[in-house]
Amino acid sequence: MVDFKIIAVLMLFVILISIQFTLNRIYVELKEIRKRMDYRTKKDTTAEEADRRYL
Repeated sequence: MVDFKIIAVLMLFVILISIQFTLNRIYVELKEIRKRMDYRTKKDTTAEEADRRYL
């Protein structure tokens, strides 16, 4: 006979692993967005500083 407690624990384990994988992918995407925004901010700041030099 199949022990349903073991099946339930394994299902819970698989669900938790999939949630962790999904959250990790979201985290990586947010880090990439943040990196792009930081680069853009630095680029804009540099352009503003260049404008100030010529004024």
